[in-house]
Amino acid sequence: MTPNSQSSHPDDADRGYTIGKFAAINKISARMLRHYDKIGLFKPQTVLANGYRSYSSAQIPTISLIKKYQACGFTLAEISQLLGASDATIQQLAQAKQQQLAKQDVQQDQAGELLATLLGDASAPLPSDDAVSVTQQPERHLVCEPAADEADIDTAFARLYHTLASIPVQPAGLALLLCDPDAAATVYRVAVPCAFNTTPAALTRDTLPAGTYLSTLHFGGYDNIAVAYDRLVQYAQQHHQRLVTPFIERYFLDQTFAASSHDYITEISVQMTP
Repeated sequence: MTPNSQSSHPDDADRGYTIGKFAAINKISARMLRHYDKIGLFKPQTVLANGYRSYSSAQIPTISLIKKYQACGFTLAEISQLLGASDATIQQLAQAKQQQLAKQDVQQDQAGELLATLLGDASAPLPSDDAVSVTQQPERHLVCEPAADEADIDTAFARLYHTLASIPVQPAGLALLLCDPDAAATVYRVAVPCAFNTTPAALTRDTLPAGTYLSTLHFGGYDNIAVAYDRLVQYAQQHHQRLVTPFIERYFLDQTFAASSHDYITEISVQMTP
C-alpha cells in the first residue's frame, strides 16, 4: 500500500503516522509535538473525532526544518516567523541570530575568565602604574553613532563600520567611545576619526576640540574600567582642574586583536580647564 492510499485506521501507513510513530521517526517527543500544535507552530494533518492526531509524510520536511532552526539557536517564536518566510527574510533573521550568538559567545568567554579569576586560575593582570599624563591634543573630527545603552555599544560599532564601508570612507584612527555622564540624553556614542569635508547623511559628525587633556591607561577587561575614570577625576580634584566631558575611551588593543580580555589596553582621556 502506498502512503497516499486511503485507510480508515490512523495507525495504517497509508493514512499517515500516529503522533507516536511520527515522533519516533523524527527523534522528537510526542509531548513536544502536542506543544507545537497548542501554540500553532506545527499542526497535525488531521485530528480525528476521537482526538487522535495524524501526521503525513509530506510534513516530515517541515519538522526537520524546525529542528534545524532550533539547532541554529532560534526560539519557537522566531521559528514561527521563519516558516514560510521569503529567502530575503530568512537571510535577515539568520544574520541577526548570528550576531546575537556571537555576542553570547563573547559574554560566555568573559564569564569564564571571571570564574577563573575567582578560582585563582587566571593569569595575573598586566601591571599598571596608575599614571596620569597631561597632553596637548589637536582638534579631532569624528563620525559617530549613538548607543542606546551599554548592551548596544558593540552593535553600534558594527552599524558605524558598516555605514563607513558602504560609502566608502576609511577611518583615520582607532575606535573611540564617547561617554558623557552629564548628558541629558544618550550617554554613549561610538566614533572613529575621519578626514573628509562633508558628512554623509547617514552619519553624525562631532569634533573634539584642541586643548589640554588628562589621560590614563587601563589594562585588562572592562568590568573594572571605572577605576581609570575615577583616577582622572581624583587627579583633577587634587590639582583644582575642571573636567569637560565627554570622557573618551580609545582602544589600543581590544577583542578584535586580543585573544583574551586580560590583554586589552584602553586609553581613557578627558579635556580639562584650569
